[in-house]
Amino acid sequence: MPLLFQRKIGLENRPIPIPGIRDLLRDALAATGFTDATGNPLHFAPHDFRRIFTTDAVMNGMPPHIARLILGHRDINTTMGYEAVYPEEAINGHRAFIARRRELRPSEEYHSPTEEEWEEFLGHFKRRKVALGDCGRAYGTSCINEHSCIRCPLLRADPVPTATADRNPRQPDRPHCRGRTRRLVR
Repeated sequence: MPLLFQRKIGLENRPIPIPGIRDLLRDALAATGFTDATGNPLHFAPHDFRRIFTTDAVMNGMPPHIARLILGHRDINTTMGYEAVYPEEAINGHRAFIARRRELRPSEEYHSPTEEEWEEFLGHFKRRKVALGDCGRAYGTSCINEHSCIRCPLLRADPVPTATADRNPRQPDRPHCRGRTRRLVR
């Protein structure tokens, strides 16, 4: 049987029911005595391990499209939602990339970013939020479609736009989405 949690009953292997797995996890965590930052006992659900597996697999080099197949997701965005990338990991990964690249390029091309440059870089990602989802423009590039997001191939649409986005595409917190919004059908 291709199940991770199973038990032998008589002569056959049967799956352990989800409530039974929850009980086993609760008892195992209680036996450790581990607590969270507030002093409460740790709590895990079976689904948490699926998320931990996905994060660990992708962070260690598994291509996301392979993780999608293993998890049985239809949409890669669902899989990427499972992957928990923490800001520190993203920053460390970027710095490691820069270090590898600096070895190949002349050193005079590089300098450590100032606080102002770093804030501008991080601000770019906040400004990429549009009423329909996220704009996929590269840092430092301008919009090639004059902010007509509905036609843009760089738009990464949210699966279901929010009701606010449907009513008012010119939201003040998303100033560069001035195109019409319509429900997107996948």
